[in-house]
Amino acid sequence: MTTYAIRGGDEGTRRLDLLSRVAGPTTEVFLDAAGIAPGLTCLDAGCGAGHVTRSLAARVGPGGRVVGIERDPVKLTAARTETERAGLRNVEYREGDVTTWSEPDTYDVAYGRFIISHLRDRKGFVERLRDALRPGGLLILEDIDFTGTFCYPPNAAYARYCELYVRVIDRRGGDANVGPLMYGLCLAAGFRDVQVQVIQPTYCGTCVEKEISLSTMVNIAEAVLAEGLASEAEVRETIARLTAFTEDAGSIIACPRIFQVRGRKH
Repeated sequence: MTTYAIRGGDEGTRRLDLLSRVAGPTTEVFLDAAGIAPGLTCLDAGCGAGHVTRSLAARVGPGGRVVGIERDPVKLTAARTETERAGLRNVEYREGDVTTWSEPDTYDVAYGRFIISHLRDRKGFVERLRDALRPGGLLILEDIDFTGTFCYPPNAAYARYCELYVRVIDRRGGDANVGPLMYGLCLAAGFRDVQVQVIQPTYCGTCVEKEISLSTMVNIAEAVLAEGLASEAEVRETIARLTAFTEDAGSIIACPRIFQVRGRKH
């Protein structure tokens, strides 16, 4: 895997909790439409703090099984704690790198959210997920497209945050605009019945979900500095101005578009 640009550890885990509030409702709708049945075996690749892992576990029930793979041990600790608290006993978490992991013909469902955009070998990752599926298995992916993000009224700090995010992800080998490309990646990997839909979480007022862009800017600050994309003074100023814009009840912040893609293995 490339060097992950978003801070890990406790701070990164708190950001994932907020991100789950943003993306969770539409993920649940997409999983509902996929028809994940009790008794299936599922993979959550790059599971983070296990938010979707737990949703999958509830869907497949005691007769099913879910494996979550994540390389950040702090996030895995949080995932295990919340899974135990939820009383789910059909989940296994593994510390590992999804770019080197391999389990051929093991799963009925393979899922990944906001992981492909951070990978250098995106084609190889989709092929690895394909190989992990049994014949007829279901692939479900979600990831971002920063070209569609916007705010209102126009704000220089928000625009700078978007620019820095795209650039730092690129420097680390990823692609913050990968969303539209996932359809082609799935077709090239041989998946059939591939379907695509797009959603865009948008917030106004003072709701907590509106803070996700600000939280992301805070959590990429170290990577931005390490890559020489901005000075420390500029990063501080961008965060301060983005904070003020986020707290303005009259502003609108639209997250990057989220592409949701699913298909079946032949």
